[in-house]
Amino acid sequence: MKPAQGSSAYKRLVAAAAGLKVPDAVREVATAPPRDPEPGQIWRAVWEQTIQLLVITTVDDDSVHAIPVSLERYADAHTLLLPAEASTLEQPLALWWGLKQPLPWYVLDRQISQLTVPLPASLHPDLAHDPPSGACWGSTAPSPATAAAEYRGVLADNLARLSAARWVPEGSGALPQLLQQRGITPQQLGSQLQLPPAQALPVWRGHHPLTADQAEKLAVLLGLLAQEVLAANPAPPPAVVHELNRPLRRRQLRALAARHLENEQQARLRAAYGILTLAARQDDRTNTDWAARADAYFELRLGR
Repeated sequence: MKPAQGSSAYKRLVAAAAGLKVPDAVREVATAPPRDPEPGQIWRAVWEQTIQLLVITTVDDDSVHAIPVSLERYADAHTLLLPAEASTLEQPLALWWGLKQPLPWYVLDRQISQLTVPLPASLHPDLAHDPPSGACWGSTAPSPATAAAEYRGVLADNLARLSAARWVPEGSGALPQLLQQRGITPQQLGSQLQLPPAQALPVWRGHHPLTADQAEKLAVLLGLLAQEVLAANPAPPPAVVHELNRPLRRRQLRALAARHLENEQQARLRAAYGILTLAARQDDRTNTDWAARADAYFELRLGR
């Protein structure tokens, strides 16, 4: 929980931050365009109200394995303590190795720093191995009531929430049945969505997904919520999901959310079905460049 802006704790935090010298390497990373994660990077992860610093250990197609990172104030036997020169933050760090978790790409918000030493080859602190030069393992907390144990519990809760984060809809694909049950003809659908017959028929048959804007219009006709109509779309293809999972899309998604006065998860759905609909209109549908389609979608919707 962060301190309220009017509190003395918040004022002390602001004063402390104002006195910190930001290393040039950190400033360079923080101002660079976001990129895909790599092992050894330190990232800020954000999902809803949870914010956590972490170091990436391994990277898969849509997930990473990560360890929570904190300034070296608390530690336990499962914490690797790194000296200031071990990262571009130039601050002593605590890596809470025992809390390593797989996390989805889309919780990664911004790269903060980079380790300058290799991580230990062993992924479990109980196994005999030597830490990097200048690093050491922490000591066992004397009792569960210690501040270190409480802090470890907070970090564990943060990692659990980040690991459980989800945005991809199941996608029932039941839109055709929903329209037919309500007696909606392709002509009525086209009239409601202001689509020509050549575009209305594929939507009516469930071959093309509804965009978020179209779902809102159709929801009025069906007497349903827009999210219920969107849920009847087919699930977005994994390639579209992967493209929107990339950290470089997060700034665009937040701008889209702000434009439509919705949360980030709703903006992700809006973008997923918008990109899919845009791709459905191209001439060559056998070899879709989803990165280019995402670029085109955000350029169209945000002008950037």
